Amino acid sequence: MKPALIALLMAGILCSQDKPAQDKPAPQEAKQAAPAKEAPKEEAKTEAKAEEKPAEAAPDAAAVERMFEIDLEVGTRWQQNVLGNRDTYRSVVNLGEGVRIMNWDTRFHKDAWSATSRGAGWGGDPSEWLNFQLERQKYFRFNADHRNTAYFNALPSFANPLLDRGIYASQRAFDTHRKLTDLQVDFMPGAKLIPFFGFMRDRGFGRGTSNFVADSNEYPVLTNLNDRTNLYRGGVRVELKRLHATLEQGGIQFNDDQNLVNAGRIEGNRPIPALGQTLFLNNLLQAYQVDGSSIYTKALMTAQPVGWLDVSGAFQYSRPKSDVNYRQENDGRFVDLDSLLFFNTQSIRLVSAARQPHTTGNLGLELRPYSSVRVMSSYVTDRLQSEPTLSGTPLAERLEWNYNQHQTEAIVEPTHRITLRGGYRYVWGDGLARSGQLSPTSTERTELKRHVALGGAGFRATDKASLNADVEIARSDRVMFRTSLTDYERIRMRGRYQLLTSLRLYGTVQILNNSNPPSFNRFEFRSHQTALGLQWMPSGGNTIQMTGEYSRAAVKSEMDYLIPQVLQSTLSHYRENTHTITGLVQWRIAAGWTWHPMLSAGGSLYLTSGTRPTDYYQPVVRLNTPLVSHLDLFAEYRYYGLSQQIYHFEGFRTHQGAVGVRIH
Repeated sequence: MKPALIALLMAGILCSQDKPAQDKPAPQEAKQAAPAKEAPKEEAKTEAKAEEKPAEAAPDAAAVERMFEIDLEVGTRWQQNVLGNRDTYRSVVNLGEGVRIMNWDTRFHKDAWSATSRGAGWGGDPSEWLNFQLERQKYFRFNADHRNTAYFNALPSFANPLLDRGIYASQRAFDTHRKLTDLQVDFMPGAKLIPFFGFMRDRGFGRGTSNFVADSNEYPVLTNLNDRTNLYRGGVRVELKRLHATLEQGGIQFNDDQNLVNAGRIEGNRPIPALGQTLFLNNLLQAYQVDGSSIYTKALMTAQPVGWLDVSGAFQYSRPKSDVNYRQENDGRFVDLDSLLFFNTQSIRLVSAARQPHTTGNLGLELRPYSSVRVMSSYVTDRLQSEPTLSGTPLAERLEWNYNQHQTEAIVEPTHRITLRGGYRYVWGDGLARSGQLSPTSTERTELKRHVALGGAGFRATDKASLNADVEIARSDRVMFRTSLTDYERIRMRGRYQLLTSLRLYGTVQILNNSNPPSFNRFEFRSHQTALGLQWMPSGGNTIQMTGEYSRAAVKSEMDYLIPQVLQSTLSHYRENTHTITGLVQWRIAAGWTWHPMLSAGGSLYLTSGTRPTDYYQPVVRLNTPLVSHLDLFAEYRYYGLSQQIYHFEGFRTHQGAVGVRIH
C-alpha cells in the first residue's frame, strides 16, 4: 500500500499542473474564398475576434477543478519515563515514542477515475488503519481496508491468587497483535445488477500467560498464540426502483494454534503440600491445534411493493466443521484425586471433531396506513446445533440453541409536536447442554420466556426544545443463565434546548433495574446514569468553540453463589459510583495576525468510588500554527495519570509531547 500511496501523490502533482493552451482550428477554406469586396470586413472581424480570444480562453483559476487533494499530518512523539506500573500503562494507554504518520486523507479525481486513501497511527501506535478506494465510473469499484492492532493486557491485580504474597504478576495476560485485511471489488457500480467478489484475512499472534491446571494445583506458564482466518465471498446485488437485494455465497478456512510451555521447576499456586507431598511442575508442552472450514449462504432484501408498505428480510445458513488435535506432555510431581495416587509424568493424545449447522433469519414489515401512523412488526430467529465427537471414546455431546423474538410496535403523531410509541415484544427459546458434575442427569435443558411492554413519547415544544423518552418493562417466566435479566425496567430520556443561537444544551438519563426472584437464583442489578452537556459557538464558532459534558453513573450488583470448595452460599457484592468530566475549548487567535493560530485545551477526568475506587486524568493542550500556504505546524502536550486507593501498585503517570507538520 505504501508504493501505491506514493504513486497516487506523484500522479496528483503531475495532473495538477496547468494544461498548455490548444490552438483553435484554422478558418474553413470556404470562408477564405469569399468575395474580394468583403475581405476587408472579414479581416477586421477576424482581428477583433483574435483580440477577444485571449480573454475568453483564460480560465478562472477558482473554477479549475482540483484533481488532487491532500491532508497529511506527520510528527514525532516523546514521553517522560513512565512512573509507576508500566504494565498498567500499557494496558490502558500503550502509546510509545518515535516518528508517526498521525493521519492522512488524500483524494484524486480526473474524468471518470477517482481514488481516495485514508489512514492513521502508522509508525508504531497500537491502532493502525488504512483504507484505499479506486473507482472507474460504470466499470468497477475497488476497496481495500487494513487494520493492525496491538493488544496488551497485564493488570497485576487481575487473576492473581498470589497477590497477598507480594507477587504483582497477572496469571491471565496477553501481548498480542491482530491484523485484518479486507478486499472487495464491485463491477458495474450504479447498474441494476452489481457482481462483487471479496477476500478477508484475519490473523492474530503473540504471547501471554495462562494457567496449566492439574489436580489440586495451578501453574502459570508461558502461552504462545497463533490463529488465522481466510474468508472468500462473491455474489450479486440487485438495485431496482422498489427492490434492493443481495445474494452472497462464501467460504471460510480457519486455524487456531495455542500451546503452553514451561522449562524449569515452579510450585504453582498451592502454598501447602498435598497429602504430605509438595506438588510442582518441571517441563510442559500442552498444544491445541484446531483446523476448520465452513461454507455459508446469505440473502438480504428490502422492498416497497406499494407506497404504504416496506418489507425487509435476511437469511444466512452456515455449516462449520472443525477438527481438534490435543497433545500434552508434562513431568514433575502430581496427584490424581480420584485414586489418591502420585505420579511424575503424564502424556495425553486426543482427537475430536465437531459439526455446527447454524441458521439465522429475520423478517420485518412497516405499514403506513395514514401519514401520522406507522406500524412495525419484526421476527428474528437464531438456531445453532453442535455435534462434537471424541475419537477412541463413546463420548459424544450435543449442544442446541434456539432463540426467537417477535416484536410489534406502533408510532402515532397526533400533532406535529407530539409522537407516541407503544408495542409488545415476546422472546422465547430453549437450549440443551451437558449438565454440571453434581447433576444427576447427563444433559440439562433450559428455556427462555420473556414478555416486554414497550412505550415511548416525543415532545417538541418549539423548534429549539425537544424531549424524548423510551420505556421497557419486562417479566420473564424462564431464563437460560443466572446472570440473565429476568424482571427489569429500562428507561431512557433525551432532551435538548437551543438556549441561544450560539448555545445548545442537552441531557440524557438512563435507568436499568433488574431483580431475579429466589427461584431463579437471586441477582439484583441497578444502573443509573445521568449526563449534561453544552456546545457554545459564539459568532458561528469563527473565534471560540467550547464543548463540555458531565456524567454521573451508579452501578450496584448483588448475587448469591456457591463456594466450590465447601459448597456454601455467599454473597457477591459490587458497587461503583462514577463522575466523568470531558471538555474542549478551541480559540482561533485572530486579532492583529495575518494568519490565525488555533489553540485547543481540554481533556477528561474520571473519578470513581466503591468496590474499586479509581481516579484517571488525561488533560491535553494543542497549538496549530500556519507557516505558509497549505503548511501548518502543530505542537501537543498530554498527561496520563491513574491511581487506585486499594491497589496502589497499579498506578502510573507520564507526560507526553508531540510536534509535527500538517500539509493540506
